[in-house]
Amino acid sequence: MPIKGAIIGFGHIAANGHVPAYRANPNITIQAVCDNQEERRSINNKLLPGSRFYSSAQELFEREDIDFVDVSTPPAAHAPFILKALASGRHVLCEKPLVLSAKDLTAISKTMKNSAKTVVTVHNWRYSPILQKVSSLIKGGQIGQIIQITYEVIRTQPSVAVQDDACGNWRLDPDIAGGGILVDHGWHAFYLVNEWACSMPESVECTLEKRKFKDIKVEDTADVRLCYPKRLEARLFFTWAGEERSNRIEIEGSRGSIKVLDDRILIEEEGGPSEITFSQGLSAGSHHPDWYGAVIEEFLEEMNNPRISGRNFQEAASCFNILDHCRKSNKAGGTVKIEDWNRA
Repeated sequence: MPIKGAIIGFGHIAANGHVPAYRANPNITIQAVCDNQEERRSINNKLLPGSRFYSSAQELFEREDIDFVDVSTPPAAHAPFILKALASGRHVLCEKPLVLSAKDLTAISKTMKNSAKTVVTVHNWRYSPILQKVSSLIKGGQIGQIIQITYEVIRTQPSVAVQDDACGNWRLDPDIAGGGILVDHGWHAFYLVNEWACSMPESVECTLEKRKFKDIKVEDTADVRLCYPKRLEARLFFTWAGEERSNRIEIEGSRGSIKVLDDRILIEEEGGPSEITFSQGLSAGSHHPDWYGAVIEEFLEEMNNPRISGRNFQEAASCFNILDHCRKSNKAGGTVKIEDWNRA
């Protein structure tokens, strides 16, 4: 029997990123969708014919016999829906950022343990073919021990979102989005860099700026330095104020280096240089349905295997913790030690 699910929040990401992956997976049936914008009903009927549409999440929870919910709302609504789903005995797959506060993270952690259900955050950049290859090269010892990581995301404008009369582009509202470019792209960088470093950072220095979009309420640029054990340093730079759209990653090791220039991987090692080219670069698009299929498989694995349930949640908790300490560093104007989120 297919696992039955429902989507709460039917914006661009859910409709264009999640739905194609669900339709391609024979083990999952999306039987309901909930969104407070009535005009999304027609889109749901087109993309998921036969599914039911609700404007009230409460009504969905009461009427639908489902195994999980996919929470794809703006970030400020994540925690309430996650807690409600767990309390009603459903697993949760949630878009990033998982939460915006340590209080919500603690509440979800406790409720997960009591419910015996799992919460998985959409860490889909891990499943990009380019970054999967990078991770494979690092794990295989291709360039030796990692010494330094540089991670750069350049965009020419703020990310867009489904707009309504109440909040416009919610990504530019700090109360809804939780921040600007740092939340938009930093979260993905944090779990990737932690994986490549094989550890958690001990301290962070972060500067948040408005370089171009002076009138918005969130930062358009973030400059982050993470210090890991064994003197490993990661420099992360994100901006919506660039002249062109691009991604660049450089990883220096004791025996060589790996460079990602959007759609190419350049490898420098003892045996000489080599290059791997991909059909699509990291900066292409924003929905990535081809990456989301692997996220679903990760979610199903945690749902079906209690021994690994909570693994992704711990990774998401570390991402929130770094994000939270980035804000503290920016406010303090210098380096801050990263404390555990339960004590931060």
